[in-house]
Amino acid sequence: MDSNIELLGLYLHLAKAAGMRQQLHVRDKLLILAGIIAVRLELLTVAAGCRHKVLSHNKQHLIRRWQDLSSALPDDEFDALLKQLQRRFPLEKAEQMLVTLGIEMGREWETYYSAKEYAASLLDTTVEQLQAIYQQEQTGPANG
Repeated sequence: MDSNIELLGLYLHLAKAAGMRQQLHVRDKLLILAGIIAVRLELLTVAAGCRHKVLSHNKQHLIRRWQDLSSALPDDEFDALLKQLQRRFPLEKAEQMLVTLGIEMGREWETYYSAKEYAASLLDTTVEQLQAIYQQEQTGPANG
């Protein structure tokens, strides 16, 4: 599981860096990848936080069609988007981007109490705020 948390951190770091550079469309793509990793790690509140950030910037994004990223996964249209993003930002390219940006992750995630806390910090929020976003996602309309 450690390598999966590191993978999540990798894409969240890149998303954060893209956001700081005002490259919001790139950030959104990286957040979707991070969100799917979070779903696979069963960190559904983190996935909700990623989805929320994307929709905060682009209310018309394709992911608005699904209540959450978990429910988007089995859909063919989302699968096509995900494959496109995975081709654009494969692990090797993402790792090189991290090096180019001068970000050294090491095992920083180990300094946090939980994977949720680590991800929340990279999303510039708190675990409690992620939980609130997740609860709203589960009870709100599917179109965000």
